[in-house]
Amino acid sequence: MALLVKKANAMLPSIRKQRGPRLQLTLGLLRVVAFAFGLGVTLPTLAQTVSGTSLDITGQSTLQGDVVMCSGSPWIDVRCNGATGDGNHDDTAAINTSIATAITNGRPVHFSPGTYKVTSQITVDYAGQAGSGLRLISEGAVIDGRTIVSGPVLQIQCGGGTTGSPTGCFYFKEEGTLFVNGDTASYVVVFGKPDFSDAHNSAKIDHLIVNNASTAAGAGGCQFNYVLDSDLYAVCVSSGGAAGLAFEQIQFSRISGAGTAEGTGGRGVVLENGYNFSNTFFALDLEVSPTCLSITFNHNGLNSFVSPYFDCTTAVNATASVGNVLINPNYGGNTVNYGPLSTGISVIGTGSRANWVFPAAASYVAEPVDDGLSVSNYNTPVPLMTVTLPAIASLNVGWSMGFASDNGKGMTINTTSGSIVSGGKAVGSIVLGAGNYEYVRLQSDGNNFRIVSSTRNTRLANGFEPPPCPSNWQYPTSSGYQAVLGDNGNILSSYNSPAGLTVTLPSTGGLPDGWSMGFATDNNKSLTIQVASTSGGRIVWPGSGGSQTLLTMANTAQGAYEFVVLQYDGSGLFRVVNTTPATEQAIGMIGAAGISHWSFPAVSSYAATAADNGNVVSSLNSPAPYLAVTLPSTTSLAMGWTIGIATDGNKTAAVQVNPTAGGRILFQAAAQPSARLHSPVQITSFSFCNMTAAIFASSKRPLRQPPYWESAAVHQVSTAGAFRPSVPIWLRRATAETRSRATTPPPTR
Repeated sequence: MALLVKKANAMLPSIRKQRGPRLQLTLGLLRVVAFAFGLGVTLPTLAQTVSGTSLDITGQSTLQGDVVMCSGSPWIDVRCNGATGDGNHDDTAAINTSIATAITNGRPVHFSPGTYKVTSQITVDYAGQAGSGLRLISEGAVIDGRTIVSGPVLQIQCGGGTTGSPTGCFYFKEEGTLFVNGDTASYVVVFGKPDFSDAHNSAKIDHLIVNNASTAAGAGGCQFNYVLDSDLYAVCVSSGGAAGLAFEQIQFSRISGAGTAEGTGGRGVVLENGYNFSNTFFALDLEVSPTCLSITFNHNGLNSFVSPYFDCTTAVNATASVGNVLINPNYGGNTVNYGPLSTGISVIGTGSRANWVFPAAASYVAEPVDDGLSVSNYNTPVPLMTVTLPAIASLNVGWSMGFASDNGKGMTINTTSGSIVSGGKAVGSIVLGAGNYEYVRLQSDGNNFRIVSSTRNTRLANGFEPPPCPSNWQYPTSSGYQAVLGDNGNILSSYNSPAGLTVTLPSTGGLPDGWSMGFATDNNKSLTIQVASTSGGRIVWPGSGGSQTLLTMANTAQGAYEFVVLQYDGSGLFRVVNTTPATEQAIGMIGAAGISHWSFPAVSSYAATAADNGNVVSSLNSPAPYLAVTLPSTTSLAMGWTIGIATDGNKTAAVQVNPTAGGRILFQAAAQPSARLHSPVQITSFSFCNMTAAIFASSKRPLRQPPYWESAAVHQVSTAGAFRPSVPIWLRRATAETRSRATTPPPTR
């Protein structure tokens, strides 16, 4: 046996000298050989090379140490060309030689476990296998390029093309886990040429782990250029200010992993340059960087980010983006800004972000990344919170957001472009009235924001729904009230005012047409309506003319209960659309020729005014045996103005026209069918006799005469400036104790 040992030892020098097809065996293998021959000896712990066409080992054998296959099948191992993988020797040349040999022979290149120090760029140019691809197999190997200060440590490319005519390359595959470390001012790993002269199709990155220790502004982790229909998993971290993962013209691919760039301006993931579209990013882990996700090129669109994790100060910063979607995003505790610039971002599911937000600020600027959220003003420190919507061009079609007023506070929502549209109207801003639970949801249609749901009062207040008759009663306790847009549909009563209520209408600027408001006098307290001092418009009704800025409602001693409704017509006019008869007559509305109330002045001489429209003036309380009534100037009266004159208490009454623009009183004499002008007119001193005069244009016409006159006629003011008969009514005398009543006119004579 000793002789066999000596022979085995004598064989070692000759084994080392032999060349050709080789099988490298560690000393562990030689131990097995020795035991197979019954040597039972301990061999030196040095790697040995055995050359020959074959080596047969029979029986149970144990291989100790590494076995390196250098036959070229099934792969080319970098150690076969001199790489040590010990982290100390420079393995650059050995790795480059192995890669070139693998590409030439159409074999995979293999990295056994170890740390391979490199001092210059490792380039994998698989253009020679562009149609069949190249496999790079790593058994957890580390490529350590930290001595390289610029340029990538590992460049994977497919040369021979130009930007205008790129090389089409297929099926590059990195198998297993490969670590690449660098300390360079650029990206550590670059896949594809930055000029887009090579297009990589159906690539597969199995498990790539990259670290860049450089803090330079341009230092990044991994950059992928012009990759299509591929499957990429990479974890790329940099201490610099570029990006952990940079994607340049990536299409139709599936991407997952993690990205971090800790330096100033760093981004976890950036989509920039070229056309990055139709990609799906799965569960990206984006942390520590100032910005997690950045999208900077307007052709970066239609990408889906499924369940990304954002734990950066700024989650999303998309300055140019179209149709990108975040699906159920998850936000970490370091996130401060969800997306101050998030053009073209839609959100499906809010993930860890609350669906309702309650800002404790006076204003809120909505962003595309707020898609699907609802904002309440509950915590705002001001009575009226201001919300600014994103630019319409920055939003994907279908972006939506809800807004609510709570805690007795209002909200104004302003557009920066486009309009808020609904019900045939388009406005630049809307108001949610102060109060609780008002709500509106807006959705982008690509050109404007459509109201897709809202509470009724919000629709009414902003004129998006035709107003009903005002129905919401309010009882101000002050003497003055400033009406606002949100008063649409309200009714103000003077009931609780100290001694009457003065209401100032809103400015017409921004007031929707159809805005309506009601007003009521109660508790014997007056109510006056006036327009605003700035852009106030005018109040109009039949016969008012176009210059009225004030409307005073009738206020009767019986407690009033007068009512009027004003509606804005969109052209600067508040129109009286409904009112009670006494107020119609008080404001001189044309067509209000009716008697509605009585007065008993304690004077012997009474000067009637426009406010006496519809009034009956009685002589009952006159201190003299008569009452003299002077009619107003016709120039101060609206067409249809009406007054009644009555004798009571056996006192006479006389009515005469005003000495200034007074017109005439016109009626038919007993036997004369033709008209005569008279002034004054005397009413006999018999109780309960009465007559009326009404204004029509500028003539006064008796409407009804006492039975003591042999004939009677309606009196109204005509364009001739006289009180004229318009519709003759023949009356016959009744008993002295009763009022006259109309009968059928006598036959024509």
